[in-house]
Amino acid sequence: MMDPGNQVVLIDTHCHLNDPSFANSLDDVLDRARRAGVVQFVVPAYDRASLSGTLELARRYPGVVLPAFGIHPWYLEGGVLDELRGYLDSEETVAVGEVGLDLAPGMAPVEVQVRAFVAQLDMAAERGLPVLVHCRKAHGRMLDILRDYRGKVTAVLHSFSGSAEVMERFLDLGCYVSFSGSVTRERAKKYHRCARLVPAERFLLETDAPSIATQTTVASRVEPSHTREVAVKVAELRGVSLEEVCRLSTQNACRLFGLERMEGER
Repeated sequence: MMDPGNQVVLIDTHCHLNDPSFANSLDDVLDRARRAGVVQFVVPAYDRASLSGTLELARRYPGVVLPAFGIHPWYLEGGVLDELRGYLDSEETVAVGEVGLDLAPGMAPVEVQVRAFVAQLDMAAERGLPVLVHCRKAHGRMLDILRDYRGKVTAVLHSFSGSAEVMERFLDLGCYVSFSGSVTRERAKKYHRCARLVPAERFLLETDAPSIATQTTVASRVEPSHTREVAVKVAELRGVSLEEVCRLSTQNACRLFGLERMEGER
């Protein structure tokens, strides 16, 4: 249950509760999140091994853990996209992800990444599902690909790392922009500008736990409860109340993922 004094309701729209680091503490992690007002969690798979584990979590915590299924560009391997299809057809599925492009040195060849990304976009279009997108050093290529899916697929730029000008180009394609702990850092001026300028109906909040540090917490110790820290910072940047940012981000998440009501409202 939420702390009775806590009036906000949040969804962490991208957290890896399927990460092995949470295996022995998940109930405590979820309890701390609820006490911070975070009551639902979109959990993306990212490789072959995490597909089944993510589905198991969703069935262990129905309506609380909301599964997404996809293969991250770091983990592409033969035959895995064929396995993915069955998971995407599970009734619990709320999105395709985590998928995308990573053009940093040492990654898979760009042609391999693009083929896998396009194949997963096609799966999303066939099923009417949104897509959780990883994009590193690839904003131009990502824009070129997503233009072909305008009106067919709604993409979420997970933990967005581009400029406000690049953000505007993604918004023109109907994308959502998600802010993680990166936006809480004092020197993250580029992220701060994006958080100020993003339209009220197009932003989401996330932690990417346990991968992205906040101003107060190193990455390995970040949990979904830190969604509240992200919300506090976004509220400060936008000059509105915490309650308003939580209301908008939760409303946006419910609309995007087809969620009818929140656990905290039952």
